[in-house]
Amino acid sequence: MRLCLLVILSSLVWLRAEAYPNFIGYGYNACITCHYSGQGGGALNDYGRALFATEITARDLYPDTMDEEEIGNKSGFLGTKPLPWWVRPGVKYRGLWFQNNPGSTNSTDKFYNMQSDINLNFFFDQQQTYTLITTASYTTYPRSFATSREDKTPYWFAKEYYLRWKTTVKNLWVYLGQMDKVYGLRVADHTSVSRSPIGLGQFDQSQGVIVEYSPAKWNIAGNIFFGNAAEEPEVRQKGLSVSGEYEIYEKYRVGGSAMTSKSETVEWLRLAGFTRMGLSKGSSLMAEVGLTQNKSLLPANGNALKGMYATLESWVLIRRGYNLLSTIEYAKADLESTASEKMRWSIGGIMFPLPRTEVRTMLVNSKYATPDTGVPDNWQLQMQLHLSL
Repeated sequence: MRLCLLVILSSLVWLRAEAYPNFIGYGYNACITCHYSGQGGGALNDYGRALFATEITARDLYPDTMDEEEIGNKSGFLGTKPLPWWVRPGVKYRGLWFQNNPGSTNSTDKFYNMQSDINLNFFFDQQQTYTLITTASYTTYPRSFATSREDKTPYWFAKEYYLRWKTTVKNLWVYLGQMDKVYGLRVADHTSVSRSPIGLGQFDQSQGVIVEYSPAKWNIAGNIFFGNAAEEPEVRQKGLSVSGEYEIYEKYRVGGSAMTSKSETVEWLRLAGFTRMGLSKGSSLMAEVGLTQNKSLLPANGNALKGMYATLESWVLIRRGYNLLSTIEYAKADLESTASEKMRWSIGGIMFPLPRTEVRTMLVNSKYATPDTGVPDNWQLQMQLHLSL
């Protein structure tokens, strides 16, 4: 019943109708407007930094006499001090505190350093025809990497590094190196059912090549990938993916993605349809529905698990810098068995009260439905701080 309700809601969104993909509510459809990557995520370019300061962030800190242009001029890495044209550094930090079962006698809480990144981006000419993007992360060893590392102490590693080429063909870009795979809506929550559970988590970048064509109403990208350099060879997923999105009318886009890949032990297939729709200024609605297949390549385990996931996310602007965020998610790993179903609902605030600062406060309810046993709901209170320089 819950699955049917979510699919119906997602279908209604489809028929009615970066920065975060939610920013379509501000009229920004293409991620390349604000990011060095045309698929979104990673470091912001100069325009993205200024936009974040002048349209997304609250201006309570600034006097009424200061205009938006002056605020934008303060958004550089060193504020108003200009940097050489050939380099753009950046620093990102994200920390998460959460409490399970808040208010109960068995409540537990924990704090995670989710993201500690340093970006160094280099341009080989002032027109940025050739750009080198690099990101180093400080974290404990990701579980998908070499299992020989036994200690859990944080360390620095190369998260992404790629060369971006702006070709002589208008709106055609080529990327070569280690980067995020092309697939679906790149939401910020890497624990979402459309991210890490299907192999697209925070540290699931892969070496490969991306070709992207992004005219006014279209965004089409293809990706051939060969696995993450830090992974053990037997678990590296090698394959290809494609993704496309089309603007039906202003602030309303629909799209689809497909990905096929395999390692020495498992073969993956991913298919998804998605939509984004801007409502009033700053507010948006977006959804993604996907099918998954995981087929073991080991002799004793030849059965393929066919699953699905779905997400529906709304972003409502309350006033500049302050937003209401709500997400409904559903996932089932195997549609042909009595495997458990997961349903998660999150609601809370996503706020940009100060320059270079994001604060999230979310209440999350998770349900696990199994045919044989009842599992109590899990409630979680989350608070997240994101700083970027």
